[in-house]
Parts: sequence; structure tokens; C-alpha cells
Amino acid sequence: MKIRHHHQKSRSRFLSTKIGVILTAASITGALTVNVPAFANTFDSSTSTNTIIRTQNPQDWQQVWQVLALTGYVHLVYGTYMGRYGGMHTVAAWNIPVPRALQKISNNWGYSPYNPAFRSGLIQFERADHLLNRRGISRGRVTPEVLSALRAPIPKNRFPFQWIKVDKSTHPEHLQIWQVPPDPQGKGQWIYRTVVNTGVMHSTPDGSWPIYQRLAKTTMTGKFPIAVSPQQYHLLPASDRSIYHGYHVRWQHYTAPNVHFVNYFYDGRAIHFYPRKGYGWPQSAGCVEEPYKNARKVYALLHYGDIVSVMGHYENHKSNLVTPMTARKLRQKILLEFAHS
Repeated sequence: MKIRHHHQKSRSRFLSTKIGVILTAASITGALTVNVPAFANTFDSSTSTNTIIRTQNPQDWQQVWQVLALTGYVHLVYGTYMGRYGGMHTVAAWNIPVPRALQKISNNWGYSPYNPAFRSGLIQFERADHLLNRRGISRGRVTPEVLSALRAPIPKNRFPFQWIKVDKSTHPEHLQIWQVPPDPQGKGQWIYRTVVNTGVMHSTPDGSWPIYQRLAKTTMTGKFPIAVSPQQYHLLPASDRSIYHGYHVRWQHYTAPNVHFVNYFYDGRAIHFYPRKGYGWPQSAGCVEEPYKNARKVYALLHYGDIVSVMGHYENHKSNLVTPMTARKLRQKILLEFAHS
């Protein structure tokens, strides 16, 4: 159902955060609840920030989110509002400029420890605080080591915000990088675009994840799905066959040595170079493959924690997401209330 939003002013409502801060503002369509406290000056010129983290429980991720938002590692908070017919809607409020596509999908990420932007901030903090070594792996989780590091002065986030959009909706498939520099006047822009291959049989799923490991070169092993007929399927050993995304497949083991410029983002899937006769359509076992020169350039641009969003397979499905105009108005309202709280 399409929600029609009326823009007349309504009476002031009380806005509350989950940590007890009380705010007031005129609501556009109903009551608004802010899930994270105010942003401080995210782009502080100092090299470190003294912030108190009181919790020692890894389950207290809300307080960690607050600290990372105040120190420039997380650029996102959430507000929920009641629509005209009583439905609750969530709006992502970014304190940096983001493309409309990112605004749209981040409205649905939700306020949880699994949020890609929160996990991105955790990973970048681990890198800045030297908790994560050069070839290390981070899942973007609140750990005792992270909590201990947050009780000390926090180093400034020196990484730009970067969003990698992998678009499967049109052929040739392509990848784009959106960047916002870490300075007070940082303006977002698309800085790079390249043709790519994604996985056969939808093996590169739609979704958003932070880059959790980067390797200049590695050896990859796995299984590649090969479509077979139902008759062939039943003749195969049970260990070599399965129904995969609606296809009867035979699994073929592979080993790929010397894979260059690898950026892992989800469950063994990575953005990397792989030699092909052509690029722009599904060919891989689930990774996002690039030509050599393009992969080298992308590897030089990316960082641990950069958010990768694979989009396109479900792009034509209608949804009840908040309209871009309403999202912009609510985002401005949330950030304005934060600035005066």
C-alpha cells in the first residue's frame, strides 16, 4: 500500500531515545523515536578523543554504537515514526551525503549489532587502534578487546567513508565506489566505476556487508555449481549434488591459485581479479570478478570496513519503503534535533 504523506504541521510531540534523552519537535506524520544519541562534531580536527565507555558487556552494543558515532566511525543513526494509518516506519539518518540508493536500502538495515554501517565502524576502529593486523580478519563484532580499547583515548578515524555498489540489474554488470572524504567540508562523489562479473545462479546474493579481510594475493578453493538435468541429477552421488536456488546442480571442486587484489565481504565472497574472456554477466561461483587493471585500482582505493552492497536481483519488486522525499525530511529533522540536544 502506498502511504500518502500530508505536509501540514501538527502539534509538537515528545521524541525519546533509548538511552533516555528527551527531545521535542513538530512531527510531519506522527511520533518519532530516535534510537541513538546526538552526533558530536564527527570530523573533529584533533587526533584522538576522550570518550567514556562504561560497559564491559559485549552485549551492550548500543553504547558502543554511541561512542563510534561520536568519534566519526559510524555515520548513521535511526529514527522511527508512525505513519498516517498507524504503521511504524524506520528512517536512516546519515550525517554525510549518500546516494539515494544507499538511503533506500539503509532504511531497512535496522538498529541492531548486525547493521552494516555499525559493523563497518567497528572494523575501521579495530584498524585504527591496531587491534586488526594487515592481513587480519574482523567480523565487526563487539569483543572484550574492543571494549577495552574504547576505554582509552580513541584515535581519529582517518578513513574516508566509502560505499561499493555492485549492480546486477543491467548488463553489463558493474561496480561503483562512492566516497566522502574525512574532512568538515567532505562532499560525496562517485570516484570509480568498472565492469564486473557476479555469480551464476544468483550465488552473489543481494545484501550489504563490510569488507572484513584484504589480501594482495591468495589461493581460493571451493565448489562451483553446474546445472544438470533432473535425470542426470539422480544419477550423481548425494555428496556431489543438491538443489541450489531452484536449480539441479552438480558441484565441481576447484582450486584457484594466485588470485590477486582480494577484498572479502561476505561468507568467502570477495571483490577480486579473475581472468575471463569477457566481463559484465554472471560467471563466478559467487565472487565479484574484475579485469586486472581495474581490480588493481579498486584494491588501492578500498579499505577494511568499506560497505559492499550487492543490488539488482530483487530491484523490480515493489516495497513499502519510505519515499526519498519523506526520508530526506525526517533525516533533516533527526539531525537538527541532535544538533540542539
